[in-house]
Amino acid sequence: MLLVGTADGLLDLALDGTEERRTLVGADVVAVSGDWAVAGGWLMALELGRPVDLPASLAPRCVLALPGGRALVGTSDARLLEVGGPDGVRRDAAFDGVPGRARWSTPWGGPPDLRSLAVAGDRLYASVHVGGVWRRDATGWAQVVAAERDGHQVAASGTTVVVAAAVGVGQSDDGGDTWHWSDAGLHGPYCRAVAIADGWVLASASPGPGATEGAVYRRPLREPRAPFTRCGGGGEGLPTSFARNVDTSELAASGALAAVGTPEGDVHLSDDAGATWRRVAVALPGVRCVGFTS
Repeated sequence: MLLVGTADGLLDLALDGTEERRTLVGADVVAVSGDWAVAGGWLMALELGRPVDLPASLAPRCVLALPGGRALVGTSDARLLEVGGPDGVRRDAAFDGVPGRARWSTPWGGPPDLRSLAVAGDRLYASVHVGGVWRRDATGWAQVVAAERDGHQVAASGTTVVVAAAVGVGQSDDGGDTWHWSDAGLHGPYCRAVAIADGWVLASASPGPGATEGAVYRRPLREPRAPFTRCGGGGEGLPTSFARNVDTSELAASGALAAVGTPEGDVHLSDDAGATWRRVAVALPGVRCVGFTS
């Protein structure tokens, strides 16, 4: 099932584009994972059909579903919460105390956000905009990507971690200890979205944050030094360029499936890790995020 968050609710689409269900009508749905969504400024427990109250002054920015009905939530002020467990909402106090937090900032001078989350095995990765990418394992929290890289989204599979950043795509094959950074093959180094699809890295790229030409690329996961190749082109497939950046949450993958949504209301789907694409939805009320569920 394909989950599509829009400016007017959440859609469950079959892989042929058939609408199976529409929920959260009237809400701007900006993030979705499993049975959780960020909609209208609230964290929504979809299975229960109600919002979850978060600590005062913290707004949800991203969500990552976990087994057992739980989820991790990244918030404004770059805080990390766990919800859905027997203890209710739990704040990660260790993340609150990581070194250098007081120096985190944004290009426009506002407070940082926790922009994306990824989990692989017993390791959790949190991308702070702008405060670097952090890894939590049995030893605690450690910074694995410097804030100066301006990371936007992190994805992980096994011991491989990939990051879309303002300076290209970073890939680590040892859980974040060492990195290779590259923008080879991209028409611009500024990357906002990244996903891992069945042995391939998918990433969005543009010349900069206000660019008028964005595109989606792919590269073999096991060849981090290979150049990226542009996806799309031809017929009803993925456009080779977009009028703006493909943003964090507008690109997602699960196994060989990959999806791209656009604010113009189109959704494009690939079932071969980005080699070929087809358009499965048009004229939706502004796509904010895409995701998959079993």
